[in-house]
Amino acid sequence: MVDYDKLVDKLKEALLGDLRKEFREFKKEVSGLLEGFRIAIETMNKRMDSLEKDLRELRDRIDKVREELTARIDETNKRIDETNKRMDELSASLNARIDELSSSLNARIDETNKRIDETNKRIDELTIEISNLKAEFERFRKDQEVIKDILVRLRKLEEKVFT
Repeated sequence: MVDYDKLVDKLKEALLGDLRKEFREFKKEVSGLLEGFRIAIETMNKRMDSLEKDLRELRDRIDKVREELTARIDETNKRIDETNKRMDELSASLNARIDELSSSLNARIDETNKRIDETNKRIDELTIEISNLKAEFERFRKDQEVIKDILVRLRKLEEKVFT
C-alpha cells in the first residue's frame, strides 16, 4: 500500500522547493526592478533638488529685480511729482504774469483808444475848420471877383470921366 502521507510530504517538498525557487527568482527580479526604481527616484530627487534650487534662485532674482524696479518706479514717480509741482508753479507764475500783462496792455489800449478818440475829435474839428475856411475862401474869391468887377467898372468910369 502506498503511504499517502509520504507521498503528500514528497509532493509538498517538491512543490515547496519549486515555489521557493520561483519565489527567489521573482524576488531577484523584483529586487532588480526596485533597485532600478530606487536609482531612478534618487536621480529624480537630485533633479528635483536642482530644480528647486534653480527655482529659489530665480525667485530671489525676481524679488531683487522687483525691489530694484519698485525703487526706480518710486524714484521716477517722485521725479514726476516734482516735475508736476514745478509745472504747476510755472503755470501759476505764467498765469499771473499773463494777467498782469493783460491788465497793463488793456490799460495801454484804453489810453491809446482815448488818444485816438481825441485825435479823431481834433481831426473832425480841423475838418470843420477847413470846411469853414474853404467856404470863407470861396466867399473871399467871390468878393474878389466882385471887387475886380468893381475895379474894372471904376476904371471905365474914370476913363470916361477923365476923357
